[in-house]
Amino acid sequence: MAERRMISKSLLMDNRFLGLSNDTKTLYIYLLSFADDDGIVKRSMMIDSVLRVDDHNYTALEENGLIIPDKNDQIKVITDWNNLQSIRKDIYRQTTYLEVRSQLFMRTDYSYTKNPDDKNVFSSADDWIKNGRPKDITDFNPLIQQHLNDRNGIRNGDRNEVRNLSIDQYSTDQRSIDQDSTAQRRTDQLSSDQDSKAQQTTNIKYINRSSNGGMGEILLPANGSTSTKYNNATTESGVNSGEDNGVNQDAENNFKMDPERTQEIASLFDSLNQAFDVNLSVDDERLRMLFNNLLNQYKIGYIENGLIELSESAGSQNKGNVKSLVVNHLSETVKSLLTN
Repeated sequence: MAERRMISKSLLMDNRFLGLSNDTKTLYIYLLSFADDDGIVKRSMMIDSVLRVDDHNYTALEENGLIIPDKNDQIKVITDWNNLQSIRKDIYRQTTYLEVRSQLFMRTDYSYTKNPDDKNVFSSADDWIKNGRPKDITDFNPLIQQHLNDRNGIRNGDRNEVRNLSIDQYSTDQRSIDQDSTAQRRTDQLSSDQDSKAQQTTNIKYINRSSNGGMGEILLPANGSTSTKYNNATTESGVNSGEDNGVNQDAENNFKMDPERTQEIASLFDSLNQAFDVNLSVDDERLRMLFNNLLNQYKIGYIENGLIELSESAGSQNKGNVKSLVVNHLSETVKSLLTN
């Protein structure tokens, strides 16, 4: 995600924006700043807490047409993203929320809508992005007609008639298409590598050791002398370290998740890195298994609150200490927050 976003005068003078309360205006600017390159952003408990905003503020943005909600109420789409931001092809990175983007359509003013029957819709968002995100189209009529034909084909059940939009109509270059193909191949390879790593973890055992609550870990081969995947040795407080970490053997051996769960885990890594000001990789299998197990028990917002609580109580930590802190204490922190 880019470190900088543009705020245009047209936005600041838009009556929909001017009519908002000051805290809702600030929230919208924050959403713009944290959105990915397709204008999709996940609601952050940290931002809500800092700005002291709630559902009412998000509803105001939705009612004014500035954001589009998703069925997952934590995900928001910036309606006018493509008018407010110009992102070069060579630095553009597509969203990780592909399922959300697949439900969006492009209007002739380049804004998003979820209504495919809007008379101004000329393409699906996926097709428009695949074809280079052009914003210099001079004649929308052929594209609108093509979209209507495709829609009629879907309604009639004749999916064989549904065709992709013509690249010639967009006057885009082949390089952007090749980049998308390359990015997809890299994504597929990464997924394959991650599956291999997950399989390899079945040959590793972890033992936590520390006199201050388990802030370190040792890796042992699977044929070591310990009797279980996670050693039954306790910390000085006498608590079983494997269960404290919120990670079980089933989660490790069967670590295959659906796309929605993968997105939730990626979001938790974002929250973790923001809370502790680090950049731990989403490829970290130990943390991924921890988050996956916790998501089976708690809503994602509770886990994010637990990360914030840990960061506030721990203060500044290096990457290694942050990982150990989260692995050893996040589960108990979430539990304690729910009982308060």
